[in-house]
Amino acid sequence: MKEITLDRLDYKIIQALEKDGRMSNTQLAEAINLSQSQCLRRLRHLEEMDIISGYRAQINYEKLGYSVMAWTLVTVSKDVPNARDNVMRFLQQQSAAINVHGVTGDVDLMVEIYATNMTEFTELVVKQLYAHADVVSTKSYIRLDTAKQNGSPLDTPSC
Repeated sequence: MKEITLDRLDYKIIQALEKDGRMSNTQLAEAINLSQSQCLRRLRHLEEMDIISGYRAQINYEKLGYSVMAWTLVTVSKDVPNARDNVMRFLQQQSAAINVHGVTGDVDLMVEIYATNMTEFTELVVKQLYAHADVVSTKSYIRLDTAKQNGSPLDTPSC
């Protein structure tokens, strides 16, 4: 893998776009104190390197009626060949499972789930996921509130 070298202006572009991915190149260039042509050249380079891999809207699912948000930890059978892949494929087909991650530790998968109510959540987690032939156990954590969202490891703490 080729080593990626970024300078402070590249990081400024990334940080500015993390805060507002809709800003125009003109606004971005102004925000980081760079000419529009240089800013666009750097932006395209960051996209080509797949450091900036896309732009998307941040949706407030709660306002759309999804009042239950949970993280479900899933342990799959170690005795069944391809069990992890089978469960991942099942979860990829579930629209309520918006993020599915393979993880290290005592569990195999971490799933972020949005549901309109507890009945819908229970249907997916208990009646479908836990009932899946390759699933050994599930453990869910329901979100109560949010103290921080969409942070960035590039954010510098304020003094």
